Formats: sequence, structure tokens, C-alpha cells
Amino acid sequence: MFKRQILLIFNRNLIHCSPILSRSIASLNPAISGNHDGRQKKPSSSSTSTSKHLYRNLFDWHNHIDLVKLLSKNIVYNDYGLIAISKPWGLGIHKSANNEIYCKNPSSAEQMLNSKIFGQPKYSVADVLDLLGQFMHLNNRLHIIKALDRRWSGLLLLSENQMIEKFVLKSIRRAKTQLLPPMHFYCIVNGLIPNIQIGHWYEERCGIRLTEIDELGKSKEPIYVPPNDMTRNIRKAGANRDNKYVLGPVKPATIKYRVLAQNTDLAVSLIDLHTTTTKWSAIQCFLAYKTSFILGDTFFSYRVKHILGQHITMATLKQKRLENWRHIDQSFEPLSRQVCQKLGVRSNREIPLMIHHYGLILPQLLRPIRHLRKKSNQSIDADDDDVDQLKQLDRTNNISIQTDDGDNDDLIIETNVNHLPGHFYRTLDRLDLNIFSS
Repeated sequence: MFKRQILLIFNRNLIHCSPILSRSIASLNPAISGNHDGRQKKPSSSSTSTSKHLYRNLFDWHNHIDLVKLLSKNIVYNDYGLIAISKPWGLGIHKSANNEIYCKNPSSAEQMLNSKIFGQPKYSVADVLDLLGQFMHLNNRLHIIKALDRRWSGLLLLSENQMIEKFVLKSIRRAKTQLLPPMHFYCIVNGLIPNIQIGHWYEERCGIRLTEIDELGKSKEPIYVPPNDMTRNIRKAGANRDNKYVLGPVKPATIKYRVLAQNTDLAVSLIDLHTTTTKWSAIQCFLAYKTSFILGDTFFSYRVKHILGQHITMATLKQKRLENWRHIDQSFEPLSRQVCQKLGVRSNREIPLMIHHYGLILPQLLRPIRHLRKKSNQSIDADDDDVDQLKQLDRTNNISIQTDDGDNDDLIIETNVNHLPGHFYRTLDRLDLNIFSS
């Protein structure tokens, strides 16, 4: 022991050390690295158990070419100048994932990605639009019509025609006025919604309202408005209470949902949810008031508590702003230990948000498009080589373009099982919720 301490002291004081002495010191103390400065080497992350993390390094693109190939592989619809792509999780729309963006905007603080676990996506969809158009042999530049948050995976709508964008947005507004939920999602949630039957559809015409959680009105959180409270006065002007907090206007939402699978032992479920809006975190807020939260949701998971074997929904928390994060009990873990062990994670923060946008209904979209095509009497002429390339691309990407019979003017875009994110599919397997496996 004395000899070992003497060698350590000599190694710190000497400016130059011979390789033989360095190797002898390292052999005496395994914690010393092979560097000549004698500093200790921290154990690499690959030697820990997190090297087999289920959600480690989810971004398998390293340059623009890789990202373009991935997006072209995930094309699920390409017709009438409208392109639908199943966007991978974590991919930004206009900006790449950078935590500094969210630090400057405290209202989006909960959207920060855990780059130490998931990796760091370098690019966004806007960065590769021109290259994607060249890869697809398009004549005009692509632009984004409709896209969701970076933490959501699923449908992304692109087009090279601005008229198509107007038709699509008008079709979505028409669906909302008809109380037809156009956006379809798969959600893996922690919790069991009470008093429901598996496979049975339920519908609610509820609302989401932003409520002030401080007297200055600088911080707001969305809350769920039940159907009985959805009156015309509340929808337009909001309701004033006797206390200091003001309840703002309500954003109405028509939500249909059904439970596709449940695991009562782990208290997890797979939910098929259709909604007319995603503003103000409508889906997460709705499920939180059903005593469930989406896996990977680090914001609304704090509203669901487990008391005496029952899940209950708590009131809003002052956690929206970054300066209030230190007041939150970070030791609180919303997931049970059994679920964490099944997924191989230590907490809910190590799970990507388990929500996938798999379907979209655009009512009466094809009618103005057909009329415009007949009026202009212009069609895209492609030579035999281009046709062969498009057919080969369709076979490679498993594109299922629906044929229209002329009587149906509604366009339905749905992804198949092959376009489910890999981490989403593996999570279903781990939790015994996978109804898509053959």
C-alpha cells in the first residue's frame, strides 16, 4: 500500500514519465488511465447497463442524403400533387433539435429532448426539402402544408402546389365544422381508463382551456373542460370566477377514442384516438383527465397520481416555466417499477413520447382538385423511364395510393404497420400490447 501511494505522488509531480513507469502505475491502480498526466479515466457509458437502452440513438441519419432516403422510404401517399410522409420521431420541422431554442422560450421547456439517451438529430425537414424534391424528380419546390411537433411521429403533408395547400386546409376546417375528427393517433398510455369496453368507440365533445396559474398571468396551463361545461358563453368569452384566476376562452374539441389493448398487470393501454384539434396539448390533457398519460410525457404525467391503488387526476402544477422547475419534486416517478423494468429504463424521462399520427381524413378534397385538373386540362407527362422509376419507388416504399371511383370525394390517408416507428413497435412488444404482430 505504501509503495502504491509513493508511485502515485511521483507520477503527479513528474513532468515527463517513461512508458514503463506509466504502465507499472496503471497495473498497480486500475483506476488510472494510460494517459501520461495520471488523471483518472471515467468508465465509459458503453460499459454500463445503459448501453442496451431500448431508446438509445434513435436517429439513424448522419447527413442530408441519409435523411432524404429515410423520408422517401416513408412516403405513404403521392398523388394529385400531395405528398404524405411518415415523419420519424424527434425530427424537427423548421429547426433542428437544439435545447437552446427551448431555453429561450420557457413555455416550451417540456419539449426538450433527452439528447444523452436519444441522440442529437442534426437536421430538420426544411433543411432537406430541395434535396427531397430533386430525389423525387419534382419540377417545383416542395413546401410544408401540415406538420406536428418534433416529439410526435407520423404524417407530414408536403406539396409543390400552393392551391393544394389551400384545398387541404379548407378540407380540415370542413371536417371540424362537421364534428368529424380528421386526425388519427395511436397512443401508448400508462393507466387504465375506467368503465370502458375494449374495442368500443366513445365520443366526447369537450374543450381545452388555458388557465392562469399565477397572479401576473405570465404562466398558463391547459385544463380539460367536460362536455357539461361546454356552453356558448364559456366558449366565446370565458368564465370569471370569484378568485383571482381567470378562465380563458375554450377551444372546442371532438374526440373519439377506443382502447385497442390493455395489460392490467402493468396498467398500460394502447389507445386509438381521433381528434379535431391538437392545440394546447389537447390529446395529452384529455388523457390526463382520464387518469392516464402518454408514455414519455414529462408534463401531464405529474397530474396523474396513484393513491391507494387508484389513479386520480390532480390539479395543474406551476411547472411550465423554467424557473419553477426547481420547485418540482424530481424524485416523483409516474411510472411503476414493473413498467420501467419491462422497458429497461430508469424513469419516464428516458422514454420518447409514445404518440403516432397514423391517419388523416380530408373530406371533399378530391372534388376541387378534379375540377381544377379538368379546367386546366394539363397533366404531367412522363416518359417510360420516369414511369418505371416511379413504379420501382412505389414497390420499394410500399406506397398504397388509393384509387378513386369518382363518387367518393373524401381522401383517406393511412399508414400501414411497416411505417410504425421501430421504438414504438418494440415498446408494444415489451408491454404485451402489440396487436399488429402477425
